[in-house]
Amino acid sequence: MNERDASDDAEYLPPPPPAADTHAPDEEETRIVAATKRRSRTIVILVTVVAAVLLLGTIATNLLLAAGLRAEIGEGRPGTSATPSASASPTPTPDRPTSACSELCAAATEEIGATAGDWRIEGDWTNAANDLGSRDAATAVFASDAGRATVTVLQFPTDDAAAQAALDIRARIGDPTYTEQVFDDGSGTRYDFDGATVSRVVWHLDAQSRPHTPGRLYIVEAPTNAADSFAGQAAYQLYLALPL
Repeated sequence: MNERDASDDAEYLPPPPPAADTHAPDEEETRIVAATKRRSRTIVILVTVVAAVLLLGTIATNLLLAAGLRAEIGEGRPGTSATPSASASPTPTPDRPTSACSELCAAATEEIGATAGDWRIEGDWTNAANDLGSRDAATAVFASDAGRATVTVLQFPTDDAAAQAALDIRARIGDPTYTEQVFDDGSGTRYDFDGATVSRVVWHLDAQSRPHTPGRLYIVEAPTNAADSFAGQAAYQLYLALPL
């Protein structure tokens, strides 16, 4: 056997695999990785801080709301009591009209009342809208066989103010049909308006008038009827019947 044959008889071994190409990270990649880690840590810290601030704000809000609620219901207030004081619910004055009736309304209820001759009040005396600069007003409707008429009482600070208000009425609706004194002694002034649709009697008193409540102006008005003269008008008939 020659040398060639001997080498062929030996065991065949494959060549070793090539060595792995290991790539060491360069400097740029290292910087990128480090920066990414730093950003991640910063984000985590910021999220934690924001969550803590929100939590503290919620706690503070709840404390303030609780304190406000306690203040509303009066917890810890010295001298407070759930029982209302006597002044909170005043006792109505006996023999007086209801609270809806003003001082003048109550006075008209007592001074004029609910009847005037054949006339009877419909309902009660009630407050009326202040007009012509009055500080109080009351009104009532009376009825009889002669018809229906409204009585209005206006309260002014003085007799002069009441007299001026009567002149203001003249300026609104025109000159009166008649101008007369209220009493036989010549005190007081009355204006009669014989209108086409409404008849009115307007009067006020003065210092010489008896009886006399300073600052009062009285108005009676009713639909005009077919009477031959102003004396037959419902407004004038009620004026004569009023206990004033």
